[in-house]
Amino acid sequence: MSTQNPSGTTSPDILSVPSRRRGSSIGVGIAVAIAIVLLVVGLGGGYVLGGYLNPSKTTNTVTISEAGSTLLGPLFQLWGPNYTALNPNVQVNVALTGSGNGISEAESGGVDIGATDAYLTPQNASAHGLINVPLAISAQLVMYNLPGLNNVHLNMNGTVLAEIYAGVITKWNDPQIAAANPGVSLPSQTIVPLHRSDGSGDTFMFTSLCYLSWSGWPYSFGTSVQWLSSSPGYNGNGGMVTGLQNTPYGIAYIGISFLNSALATGKIGYAAVGDQAANVNGTNPANYVLPTPQNISADASLGLQNLQPPSVAISLILGGVPGAIVTTANHGTGGTLPTAQYPHPYPIVNLEYTLIQTSPASPSHQFYVVQLLEWILSYGNLPQYLNAVHFLPLTPAIIGYDMQALASVSVSS
Repeated sequence: MSTQNPSGTTSPDILSVPSRRRGSSIGVGIAVAIAIVLLVVGLGGGYVLGGYLNPSKTTNTVTISEAGSTLLGPLFQLWGPNYTALNPNVQVNVALTGSGNGISEAESGGVDIGATDAYLTPQNASAHGLINVPLAISAQLVMYNLPGLNNVHLNMNGTVLAEIYAGVITKWNDPQIAAANPGVSLPSQTIVPLHRSDGSGDTFMFTSLCYLSWSGWPYSFGTSVQWLSSSPGYNGNGGMVTGLQNTPYGIAYIGISFLNSALATGKIGYAAVGDQAANVNGTNPANYVLPTPQNISADASLGLQNLQPPSVAISLILGGVPGAIVTTANHGTGGTLPTAQYPHPYPIVNLEYTLIQTSPASPSHQFYVVQLLEWILSYGNLPQYLNAVHFLPLTPAIIGYDMQALASVSVSS
């Protein structure tokens, strides 16, 4: 396997794009999807969708299994019950098992939907009969348990974070951290870096940042790496929150969908993360940015410029585009270049992917899997879902590519 770079609201009736399952062209489906998203963006979250298409609901009991990403999982836990409220005979079972498990289960056919923060390369996906279907835009936070300073957004960047996790920077008052945080009284305590013990898309995202930021990074990037023996490991984002809560002077990388639960502990703060321009003499505060929707959107806008359709397999870390990331044989020279159009890109941003089989063992069952994903793409990107987990909606273009990819799946109604 290789990887590359609760709300209780009621949703409108199911949207099923009239692709080849309805005897129409996929172009109509893309147009409908894009038009819906544009309407939502233009009219806001209060706009009520519905009535465009109304496929018949099944009278049989259908169970759709989803497993994988603990970052995307909380959103599936919102989508599933709301979808079942519209289709009582369709149940969505959600398991937060980590991206590595989501990938392997999708490859083996063990689940209908494998969720992952780390996409498969088009070649690897095709070799396993899978397609990448991103469903939302997420981000990752750098969090810490720093007694007395958890209400302060410390300035951190990729180089400093890489050196912490490689054991080069070991104290909170290290000169590099102090230089980026003038006026902050940092303790001389040893930093305890927490990592994910399971195969994790969050690890993929974080190690991608480290890989691109520091030429001395020893671990490459991926869903699993061999961490320092002094770094304790925890399972899932929930495990990381609990572990960090119980580890004074600890630091951790945690998906943004767990921000609320982390802050609720009263013992966890999170950083303003800098792009590579923030590495100049360890300072340049203008380039340390918080994970606000605007800053996450700025990074995604940079990264999505490099999208090469029909593939939607792309990294958004550090902007993800030539000129924003420069990779060489020695790596470590990457960095987001602030521009007038995108002055504050938050650097750890990601598309949240699902993997499904294109030639399933049961095309009749796969009909309901595809229908669920079409509903998510058309309605699941509404603020009533995304805001609860601090995600952002897909762009109309990404939704169009997704609908086109779903049209390639063998289904029968």
